[in-house]
Amino acid sequence: MECKPCAVRSGVLTHKAIFLSNGVRSGQNNVSDFHHVSTMGENVMYRAGSMFLATLALVGWSLSAHAQEEECRALVKEAMKAHGGKEALNKYLGTQVKYKGTGEANGMTIKVDGEVFHNYPDRMKNVINIDINNMNLTIQQGYDGKALWINVMGMAQEIKDKELIDEMKEAIYCGKVTALVDLDSKDYKLAPLGDMKIKDKDAVGVRVTKTGKRDVNLWFDKKSNMLVKSEYRAKDPFGQGGEANQEKYYSNYKAVMGVQTPMRMEVHNDGKKTVDLEITELRYHEKLDDTYFARP
Repeated sequence: MECKPCAVRSGVLTHKAIFLSNGVRSGQNNVSDFHHVSTMGENVMYRAGSMFLATLALVGWSLSAHAQEEECRALVKEAMKAHGGKEALNKYLGTQVKYKGTGEANGMTIKVDGEVFHNYPDRMKNVINIDINNMNLTIQQGYDGKALWINVMGMAQEIKDKELIDEMKEAIYCGKVTALVDLDSKDYKLAPLGDMKIKDKDAVGVRVTKTGKRDVNLWFDKKSNMLVKSEYRAKDPFGQGGEANQEKYYSNYKAVMGVQTPMRMEVHNDGKKTVDLEITELRYHEKLDDTYFARP
């Protein structure tokens, strides 16, 4: 049959040749078969073409994604420079902060002040003084790398729940990202989030991704390169609330030991403001002594 060798040479319409041969042997009228075979050949060619186009699209997407990531890395490096430079940001892994402000809970505005100590990556202690209807409470919270603990007016409790400990590790990790520590490392993948107006400032966003960790979204002021907002999923590691979309807004920057530091921070959970804090005193340390994290 004349058409069969032609079909073999094409490498695409082989099934068409087989259908034609079967039709001739059976002596049937092959008008409908011709239509079916032609359609099948077109479908095979269409699929082959689609795969080729899809491959080109993936290559184009990969090149575009790589270019976008490089742009994000350039932005992050500029932000690190604006905040004091990589050396200063990576040098101080300990912080000592005094604060005051207000918190919102159950429809009430609560006055708070306190002091928090941090050693990255696994030490934290927070001493909180709360004024509720002229009644003063002191709460201490801590994490020593192995267990959480909380002390309310002298009554202590240790928390060994793995899920809550993991939540504390996530909170410390997110804090490290928002502090821009080593953020230009290749361990992080960066993706653009586009532009956004934040507190009357034109800002540009970057999503920070690391294997096994939650994504953290960072927004930088286009003019100053200062961090103006961070966003990530969070849960109270001390078990006082469910998971929420936590947004933090940073402002009133001041140079502290060579590092540009926000002296005011607002915290919003699922779009509602829960905390408004002013930093009254802050010191950076290469490392805080373990005595700062001792339990009461």
